[in-house]
Amino acid sequence: MGDKHLLVKKNNRAGLLTLNRPGALNALSYEMFGELASTLADWQEDPEIYGVVLESAADKVFCAGGDIREVHERGQQDPKLAGAFLRREYEYNWQLDLFTKPHISLINGLVLGGGVGISLYGTHRVAGPKFSLAMPETAIGFIPDIGASWFLGHLPYATGLYLALTGRSINRADAHQLGLVTHIIDEKHYPDIKQAIGEGQPVDSLLDELHNDPGKGELPRLAGWIEAVFSASTLEEIFERAKALGDKSDGWSLRVLEELRAKSPTSLHLALRLWKKGRTMSLRAALQMEYGVVCNLLRQQDFYEGIRALIIDKDKSPQWNPENIADVSKTRLAALFENNWGQLNLPARDETGQLMSH
Repeated sequence: MGDKHLLVKKNNRAGLLTLNRPGALNALSYEMFGELASTLADWQEDPEIYGVVLESAADKVFCAGGDIREVHERGQQDPKLAGAFLRREYEYNWQLDLFTKPHISLINGLVLGGGVGISLYGTHRVAGPKFSLAMPETAIGFIPDIGASWFLGHLPYATGLYLALTGRSINRADAHQLGLVTHIIDEKHYPDIKQAIGEGQPVDSLLDELHNDPGKGELPRLAGWIEAVFSASTLEEIFERAKALGDKSDGWSLRVLEELRAKSPTSLHLALRLWKKGRTMSLRAALQMEYGVVCNLLRQQDFYEGIRALIIDKDKSPQWNPENIADVSKTRLAALFENNWGQLNLPARDETGQLMSH
């Protein structure tokens, strides 16, 4: 596949984008986001292009998200350099949501964080047998972003908050039930899908014919416990409910509690606030809100400590500041929502003429 991290080609009427950075789990660099944006803009105006197909050259990974090492390095030099990276990422998320042609992501592997952002806002998300999705940002002192406050905020029951706080992964059956993927199709059909899009075949009927019932996932079995714990209005009450449920959930809630205690307390509080706010927002407003928060987080210790402990040194012993959820003050949380330098200007829909959902 060569050294290029993003492969761009045309196949008749199909635009093909292939993530080709397997050594970094297809983590998206600043340059890759730039190339994605410029290519999508060109193909939007190209009358020969009927639809776009996004896939991975790696066998078990679709995309592990934005290159968090690069964000870390930029932020240590100057938080505004890291902010510029995330600005480009968020702008691409919105650009994809405004894209008017079919955009089909063939997801057969791990998809995390920013990998969700480059696929979810397209028109079609196809999940293969190796599919696994998670938003694990609270483990690294960050927040579920790229519009997560919006799409997790609109999931049923307390499921979205459960996924936001714990960072736990879901399989393709659960993702389909939640509407995070549109079709369940085995990877053997992917060459046929690319060929058909190149021929300009109607995408909906094409994918519908190949779709298979994924059966039940894990979330239906956990739904009652998730609701019992994560319907609480405060983080402290979530912890208390998880502890109280204990053995009544076959130990599930105690395992969840242990996982939550390992996360950044500040990130957990922020994720809860963002989830609550995102439930009433548009995607555009959610992206703008999240950008202001993450820019402020880039000036805080927890993000850099989380990356050090889990990704660089890998000692898995982050020293969070504050260390406990009770020590995160409301004043500090409110300050992180003050949009003092993290302004994200995104075109409104009535300025673009697009008639899309979201």
